[in-house]
Amino acid sequence: MAKNLVLACPAVNVDRITEIKGNVDRWLRTPSLYRLVEVFDAKVPDNLDLHGLAKWFLSFSDCWDFRGRQKQAFDNKVGEGARWLLSDADLTEEQKSLALNAAMDLGLRDNAIPADTDFDFVWILGGAKLSCLLRSRLAVQAIREAGHAPKAVVLLASMRPIGDAEREATNTYAPNAETEFDLMVAAAQQEFNVDENFGEERHDDPENANNSWIVRKYPAGSYDVFVIAAPSSDPEKRRANSVDTYEFFFNRFQAPAGSRVLLTTSQIYVPYQHLEAVRTIALPHKIYLDTIGFPPEWGGALQGMNEPSNYMQEIRSTIQSIDRLLTTTI
Repeated sequence: MAKNLVLACPAVNVDRITEIKGNVDRWLRTPSLYRLVEVFDAKVPDNLDLHGLAKWFLSFSDCWDFRGRQKQAFDNKVGEGARWLLSDADLTEEQKSLALNAAMDLGLRDNAIPADTDFDFVWILGGAKLSCLLRSRLAVQAIREAGHAPKAVVLLASMRPIGDAEREATNTYAPNAETEFDLMVAAAQQEFNVDENFGEERHDDPENANNSWIVRKYPAGSYDVFVIAAPSSDPEKRRANSVDTYEFFFNRFQAPAGSRVLLTTSQIYVPYQHLEAVRTIALPHKIYLDTIGFPPEWGGALQGMNEPSNYMQEIRSTIQSIDRLLTTTI
């Protein structure tokens, strides 16, 4: 397994902006990404600077927005496009092959080892299907291999309802779960062996669940395990997103500048979620962040999310994150 080096978060005591710009520039200029563009009958223009290159890719990558174009990917219960329902039916074999090659080179298929084992906090991102369980399993493995305990492990969730299309997978470890928070509780119980003894603070909004939040604390030996459901920063429009969960963490926990955080997610989301966390958390809060993902083979057919259309969708998501980074931060 590889380490996340191309989009690595710079140390706190260096010129972070310059280093991030270099990392992003190398990612966008990856030869296999250029080859993938060409098989979709386009060519990356020569002599573009970093900002121009990012804008070009942002426009071009509309053709990889499978969630937006495929009606079968919409989950009515969740109210949004579901990544695991995408189809490769309209892709040629060459497009599929080059998509998988690019995904490997860009860090979407092989990135399960931390660049550094010295971390203060471990964050586990919530997600669909088996994600909560397998991301927690990866965190346990990383802590064990690091050889020391973090100050705390924090499972970051929302009150997102479980979609009908993911129920087959979630029933394997959390058959009575109704929300993503419930999935995280089940994952904490199974992977960190926490028991029913916990302390809890919560706010429940019966009118709008997007305003609700929960902080649950489980003593787990040498460190505490927290399962939190964050409120949305825009509750009238959407549920809490990843950035909301990050900010909720900083509002509730003492994490001084210079803290080192290990973020665990799914392999396919590592570049996108890493850059989002660097932009919204690592830079403004002056922390170091490393992001790893569980290998695709852990999830098998139940988890899915390893088809060419899935990878192109998430390459597009990373490009969108790069554009936000360059537009708002650099």
